[in-house]
Amino acid sequence: MQTCLLLLSALAAYLVSADECVGKNNGVFEIGCRAYVVCHNQHGTIHHCADPPALNTVYNSRTKSCDQPHNVPAPCGSWRDCSTLPDKRYADVTTNCTSYYTCQGGTYFGHNFCNPGVVFDENMQICNWPGNVAPPCGTAGTGR
Repeated sequence: MQTCLLLLSALAAYLVSADECVGKNNGVFEIGCRAYVVCHNQHGTIHHCADPPALNTVYNSRTKSCDQPHNVPAPCGSWRDCSTLPDKRYADVTTNCTSYYTCQGGTYFGHNFCNPGVVFDENMQICNWPGNVAPPCGTAGTGR
């Protein structure tokens, strides 16, 4: 059973990393503030930046590697105190809600970005069209 789970886990990791590089040239591409993928010949390897309690690192698009947050511009270089926040994703209003950050067990797990044209909907916990999201992130109920 354990061997089967390991095989399924490895296959899932391969499929996810392979999908990240379809249609992309060789190179390094940001997945979110805490991960990036190295693509070569339409196949990729996903790299995750260190999680606490190790050094807290985030992806630096200038160096194309993980780096200390103070060397990285916002939003990835921003750090949130999750020690008193409930487990969930939070819209980042400093990016006009085009990104969100995750708190789990009092630990900050970094920013992720919504696709262009959508904003983060804290109620649904997904990126959504602005017309479906209440202010301050969207325009739902405002007549716009």
